[in-house]
Parts: sequence; C-alpha cells; structure tokens
Amino acid sequence: MTALHATEVGRQVAFSGLLPSTASYLLEYLSLRGNELSALVPGGEQHPGDAMQLNYCLLNACLTAPEFSSNNRTRTIPYGFDETVQNERVERYASLLAEPTWQAYRSAANAATLLIDWSDGVPMNLLEGQLPGVRAGTIKGLCRDVSWVLSGLANILAAATKPTISVQERPLCLRAFSRPALSELRKLLAPIRRLQWRLDVGLPSAVLWMTRLKTATGERAVGRQEAFSLHQVGLGSFESLRRRSNWNTLVEILTADGVSNPHERAKEIQQLANNWHTTVRERHLQQQIDRVDEADRHLIEEFYRSRGKEFEVAFQNLLKRVGIEYKLFDADQKAGAFDYLLQFDERPDVVVECKTKQGKELVDLTAARVVLASSEQYGYRDNFCVTLCQPGVDPNVPENLESIARLCVVETHDLAEAFTRLMKDSMSLQSFHDWLTQPGQARMDTLMVHTRSAIEPETPGGEPI
Repeated sequence: MTALHATEVGRQVAFSGLLPSTASYLLEYLSLRGNELSALVPGGEQHPGDAMQLNYCLLNACLTAPEFSSNNRTRTIPYGFDETVQNERVERYASLLAEPTWQAYRSAANAATLLIDWSDGVPMNLLEGQLPGVRAGTIKGLCRDVSWVLSGLANILAAATKPTISVQERPLCLRAFSRPALSELRKLLAPIRRLQWRLDVGLPSAVLWMTRLKTATGERAVGRQEAFSLHQVGLGSFESLRRRSNWNTLVEILTADGVSNPHERAKEIQQLANNWHTTVRERHLQQQIDRVDEADRHLIEEFYRSRGKEFEVAFQNLLKRVGIEYKLFDADQKAGAFDYLLQFDERPDVVVECKTKQGKELVDLTAARVVLASSEQYGYRDNFCVTLCQPGVDPNVPENLESIARLCVVETHDLAEAFTRLMKDSMSLQSFHDWLTQPGQARMDTLMVHTRSAIEPETPGGEPI
C-alpha cells in the first residue's frame, strides 16, 4: 500500500480556503511570467520598477482565477463590472496578464482597475461613480474577497518556493526551476502581502503605518481620508509627521479637511506618532510575558529593554533557551563583520546583524541593508540575511527592500513572539527558519501558517501585514 502524506504546498492550499484549481492557476501564471513580474518590484532609484503594473497584474490574475470565473466558483465579481468602458490600464498591461485576451474577462479588468484606485486612496464617493450600479458595499465586499485570495497566494507561494524542500514536493510547474529562479519568484512575496494590506485599508504604501495608530480603546486613530490628505501634502512618512517644522502644514491640511479644532487634532496626531512604536511594543510585551512560564519572563523583558551590547546578550540568552545554535561572528573584532551566524539542522545558516537605536529612534534604510555587504565580504553571499531592529525599523524601509531576495528585517516584538511560540512548543525550529527567511519583513501576522497546532492561540489584536 502506498503511504500518502501532505506536502507543505498542499497544507497551505488547505489552510488558504481557496479552490485547488485557483492555487494551480495562480502558481502556473507566476511560473510563466515570474521573471517579468519580479522585474517590476521597485528597488530604489537605480531600479524604480513599476509597482502599478505589478499590482494590476496580480489583482487581475486573482479575478480571472477559477475562484471567480469557473463553473465551480466560490466568489463572484458583482454585477456592474461588465460594462464596456474605456480601460487604459488593461490595454497598457495586457501582454503581461494571466489572460491577455482580456475582453473575455471584462469584469475582471474593470474590477482590477477600480481596486487599484481604492488602494491608492481615491475617495469612495468617486469610486461609486465609475461604473453604474457599483456602490460602496459592493466595492468593500470585493476588496475582502480579493484580499483573501492574495493572502492565500502569498502563503502558497512561500511554501512552493522554499529552497529547503525537494524537487518532487514542488508543484509541477516549478520543478524545473533553478535555485536562482526560485529566489526571483520569492521577491513577489512582500509585494503580494503589501497589496493585500492596501486593499484592506484603501491607502497608498507610504501611509499604511498610520493604520496602526490606535486610540486608548484600540480603535484606529487616523481615518482613511485623513491619512490620505496627509499623504497628499507630503506628511505621509513617520519622520515627516513627527517633525516640528511641519506643524503649520499639518494644521493647514486639517483645517482644509474641516476638523473642528485643527490645532488640538494636530497635537494629538503628533503625539500618536511619537508614541506609536512604544505603545505597540508595550502591548505585545505584556501579551508575551503573560503566556510564557514565570522563569522565562525576564528573558523576554530584557530583550525588549536592552540596547547595544546588552541587547546582543539578551538575544543570545533567548537563542540558548529555544535551542538555536549560533556562532558569534564578530567576536574577534573583525572589521565590518556581521554579528551572528544562526545554525539549524538540515537548514542553511542564517546571517544576522543587530541594529539598535536609543529612545524612540528607529533603524533606517542604510543600517537595514549593511548586513548584505558584510555577508559578501566574509564569504556568505549565498546565505539569507536578517537585520534585527531594536526597538524597530522605520515603517517606510521594508518597501525599499522588497527587491532584495535574500534580506529580511524583523522588529524585536515580532521576533519575541516567535521565541514565545518556540518556548510554548507550538512552533518548530524548522518553521522558525522558514518564517525568518522570507524576503521583506518578518511580522507576527504571518506566524499563523508556521504554527504547529492550535495549542498556542494567535496573539489577540494582531495587525494586518
């Protein structure tokens, strides 16, 4: 009798709730056009990419998948999107679509265009007028459905392109792919997750971080329209919103938006921004120490509180506690050396650089990238690199790293959540490795698919990725 087993890809398809035919359709599309799509991922001034085209192609692929278009479809594109209207985007991007003959999928073409506008922050009243019969409820429902598909696709693609699984365990369409080709496909993971987040909140990338600003009761402190207005006048970044020199501009835009007391609101917004990261960290710290054994609580607390060399000691203590072997790589004061080489059974070593900032300052782009040059200098150019950021990373940094296939940034509170699960034995060291070695930013929101069982509940109040 032949023994059957579930592959990691099959497991993620089951977790996603998507039709298996949808997973196959989207993976086949990415396998055929992955190089061209990866080339669209922005990578700084020297490689601007084309995020608009990438996002449109991904949305269109989701909407033409069997999930929406087959006889067995489980989701529908609502009535009204099939109108014959001028659609410049689909005409411009047709050659790279999953279905280049887009006229047979007119509803998908129109829906993808409208969802792009929603994710760019276009006000809902303007979106409602684009197509007859398409109203706010319809648009929000479609956003939820496509967001679900994108979430499933990211997890399925992550499993299908893992460098540690055998060729036979990969989907058929990816079995002939070389390691560099799989690495190129993995560049799409962070953009897919970012697009999902943008669909959830209807905002451009630059102001996504504002959706994490919470009131004392846990509600969003900055609404969609307010965040978009700030973005339009150049106050979308974390640093620009906090800067005192921008006070007058902040008051002016709030006045123009009709805020009853713009000076008080401006003061409130700047205070929220200043305290944002500290508030998030304190909430997660309390949740984590409540879940670990009393003997382990000081390990988590020191990891949060320490800086500099003391932070490295706290990190080492947690590595020892969960059984991760490591080599302190810069112990001999090597010039420009990274900090650690994490070692796993049957997994490639991981290069780690610790970057700490004092007070409420956050790690910037230059500091987040330095580990790449260090790894190449010391002969580890093929190893995955991680920058551990204490207390955190500037929220606009991760998007600028998405085109780098072998770099991940992780903030202290996210890594502490992973350590908490390792201590509670609800996550294996292999799953920890898989989570930490995905390009972009390792966030606790994506830990769910790496958790071994339902023993360890998801952290309450998680943020969207």
